[in-house]
Amino acid sequence: MDKTVTLDFFYDKNDDWGASYNNQNFYEYNLQRMRYLVVDTELKNNLFEGCVDLATLEVKNALQFERLKLYTLKDLLELCEINEWDWVGDDFEHMWQYLAFITDHDKTFMYNTEIMNDDEYMHITTYSIPEKYRTGELREAYMAGQADAEKISGHNN
Repeated sequence: MDKTVTLDFFYDKNDDWGASYNNQNFYEYNLQRMRYLVVDTELKNNLFEGCVDLATLEVKNALQFERLKLYTLKDLLELCEINEWDWVGDDFEHMWQYLAFITDHDKTFMYNTEIMNDDEYMHITTYSIPEKYRTGELREAYMAGQADAEKISGHNN
């Protein structure tokens, strides 16, 4: 099978990141995040797990992928309720995993995070990487410099 999925199936470029209090609410926020969650996470009665290889975006199970495409956010949230899915745990790590996934597939995307109010929530700031810094060592240097600037300014404590 050689069918691949585009990143926009899992990521809305117009996403409103704001403050995220836990990974349950973070993923329930929109359809794209929920799709990522059900493909990535082992959950009871989850038929969608692994239907797409998230590293390559290659469809691994066409039947389950086609079924997932038909689900709305409301449908996925109902599926969560029916199956009593709960993935609250390593909140920030799980959210960082999703952000890193986007960064791996979208060379224009960059993010910084700030843990706020005694670990109560994480604020996410996103950036667009200038075109000349989107590949190779220049990309790594740009990302490292942006992260250092956040630390110096006190926005990433």
